Amino acid sequence: MYVQYLHWLGRVITGDFGYSTSNSMSVSDAILDRMPATLTLMGSALLVSLSVGVVLGIYSALKPYSIADYAVTTLAFFGQSMPVFWFALMLQLAFSVNGFTAFGYHFALPSAGLSDNDSFDLGDRLKHLVLPTVVLSLLYVAGWSRFMRSSMLEVVKTDYVRTASAKGLSQRVIVLKHALKNALIPLVTVIALALPDLVGGAVVTESIFAWPGMGRLFYNGLQQFDFALLMGYLMLTSLLVVFFNLLADVAYAWLDPRVKYS
Repeated sequence: MYVQYLHWLGRVITGDFGYSTSNSMSVSDAILDRMPATLTLMGSALLVSLSVGVVLGIYSALKPYSIADYAVTTLAFFGQSMPVFWFALMLQLAFSVNGFTAFGYHFALPSAGLSDNDSFDLGDRLKHLVLPTVVLSLLYVAGWSRFMRSSMLEVVKTDYVRTASAKGLSQRVIVLKHALKNALIPLVTVIALALPDLVGGAVVTESIFAWPGMGRLFYNGLQQFDFALLMGYLMLTSLLVVFFNLLADVAYAWLDPRVKYS
């Protein structure tokens, strides 16, 4: 087995990841064919997770132990403990099977797939993107909001923040200009470790919503014992882990000038 692995690794160095038996094409082509759908889903999930998680974390830190803080904490516990497959099925039942009524109109979101037709329709793509994005974002919003809250609570107690407040600066300027940049440093590590999972594809989410991305490709390959495809996918994920950790180190130096790399 180790001889086969060394032969495979030698081909990988030349860019040959092998042949996917479940897709009847090379592993590289199979992954590249599914990557645009995954990047679309992961990009929207990252955007929602960052914007909502950071905002909730800051708001919760500025009003500690208030009703709003407890509400954000409850949301975080809900997001971290909720099984992804169950939450996805409940959303499909509520917003696709039953639908919802707003402003006198009945709406139903698509439950599966990337679009209803082969032609590019932005509105149709966005409708298909809503439910998987919500499911995939929930866990990250919950975790990142808690990290942001803890980090911001420490930063707002520092001397330079108190000095800025004593100078009469508004809370908005203090938070956005002085506190936020330093409070983001611990969060950068968490995001860097999560990005390979996002780019690599969410296997459960893509499988439930029949999203034609890399996560569903991995699941189908796992069912059909397509070892070349599985190894190519895992190699890509491993490279992404190394790359995003390097990116996190660079981000440290930008966020905190005191960090120096020799």
